[in-house]
Amino acid sequence: MSEISIGSAVGAGFSLIARRPVSVLTWGLLRVGFIVGIFAVYAPVFIGIFSEVASQAQSGGQPSQAQMSQMMSHMFLIQGVGYLVQFVGLFLNAIILCAVARAVIHPERRAVASLRLGAPELFMVILSFAAGIALFIAILIFAIPFAIAGVFLAIQHQYAIVAVVVALAALILVLALIYIAARFAFVAPMMVDDGHFHLFDAWALTKGKVGSIILIGVCLVLIAMLLGMLIDGLFLALAAGALGVAAGGFNNLQAFFQQPPMAIVTTLAPSLILLAILTIPIEGCALAIFIAPWARAYRDVVPGPPPAAVTPPAAAQPLAAAP
Repeated sequence: MSEISIGSAVGAGFSLIARRPVSVLTWGLLRVGFIVGIFAVYAPVFIGIFSEVASQAQSGGQPSQAQMSQMMSHMFLIQGVGYLVQFVGLFLNAIILCAVARAVIHPERRAVASLRLGAPELFMVILSFAAGIALFIAILIFAIPFAIAGVFLAIQHQYAIVAVVVALAALILVLALIYIAARFAFVAPMMVDDGHFHLFDAWALTKGKVGSIILIGVCLVLIAMLLGMLIDGLFLALAAGALGVAAGGFNNLQAFFQQPPMAIVTTLAPSLILLAILTIPIEGCALAIFIAPWARAYRDVVPGPPPAAVTPPAAAQPLAAAP
């Protein structure tokens, strides 16, 4: 097995953005479209609840039985839609993750932005769901002895030692999660590569590569911090400008937010649409930057098959002389 090129892995996302800009925009459009869809579903419900609460607060009376029943129905609707949103989001994230990995591992499969719904995507959905449950149980089991020790020390008023125990537990947990994530870093790329289910063989494949994988992760964290500060500053400036224009000046912000919720949303609608449009390329680039490195590192460890050799055309044979 070959060694991982850390520089090539960290730069894989930027290279992918340059080679496949349309695919990157497509991935961003899917994610932003999903978020916009969630907002479109939830916004009317929350606006209705806030309007009812505000009207009751202004009147000073108690809500009627009918109003309470309507608010409860809204809450049940939010809960039911929340389960559906989580299910759809799980599938969408798996499809996009596999598409980014496929764009690196199998660049020849570029049709429809490398998006597919096949065995790797279904495997990723199952693994993501199972990993969430396993992580919750593991953290719960891990926390029990530290919680018992913390309670015992707190009873004896050893609060300084309790703080040390809590900090030690948090450090051990973080380091353990980082190590486990590094050992399973090639699960998605392996499944995208051959279409088969992989879990513990991905653990075996990363043996001796943990240091390089963690170093890639550290580089990506630094990139995320730098890009996050730049993007957050840009969006805060744009949001402040949009609010100032919508309110007719920053001195009118208090009066602006005293309007009915629907009036506020209607006034801010053009700015929200512009925000969604600006977010599409940013989201797509973020997906490429932070997913592609793991596929590139996997390809370093497991090189792909060599391209098929092109057989040169046979030399023209001289025509037989006519008798």
